[in-house]
Amino acid sequence: MLKKKYLAAGALALPFALLLTGCSGSDLFVDKYDESTTRTAKTSEKAVADGVLPDWVPSGGTDVQLVQRNTGAERIFMLNYDGKLDSDQCKALETVGNPTEAELAKAYASDPRTKNLEPDEISVTRTLDADWWPADGQSETTDLCGRFWVHQSEGKLYAFAPDMVAQVQAIEKERAAKEGK
Repeated sequence: MLKKKYLAAGALALPFALLLTGCSGSDLFVDKYDESTTRTAKTSEKAVADGVLPDWVPSGGTDVQLVQRNTGAERIFMLNYDGKLDSDQCKALETVGNPTEAELAKAYASDPRTKNLEPDEISVTRTLDADWWPADGQSETTDLCGRFWVHQSEGKLYAFAPDMVAQVQAIEKERAAKEGK
């Protein structure tokens, strides 16, 4: 008999808890695409060793800042680094900020996460943001390092890895629904 009282109390408590937190019951059954995690590391060596950054990232970088999409492949990161990009995985763009389809195809084919995708399946839209990220950082891209769009500015190295087109569309739809559009 005591078990039934606890079950009834629990069943009644859930709607009230959701009401108090501002959540609706439907929030429990909806995928959330627009979630991200922030990670940091003191050095680029540590970040690469821990799998936070890809292996093309040069040694000698400090104060690594990364934001990664929880539900997809998108990443942005920045680190203090004043040296050259010397990885064989990095290829300079013909036109800054405007990679061609051929450049993207070659770069994406060299990355294990995107090697089986066509460039048009991968978005060029950045949905992640951070206070340290330049407003339109991808338009400053000078190199493609695998799936990462990379540039350097004022002693910092910036990189952006885009997500799948379908993922970006889901994020944009979720944001629009939150804004009531």
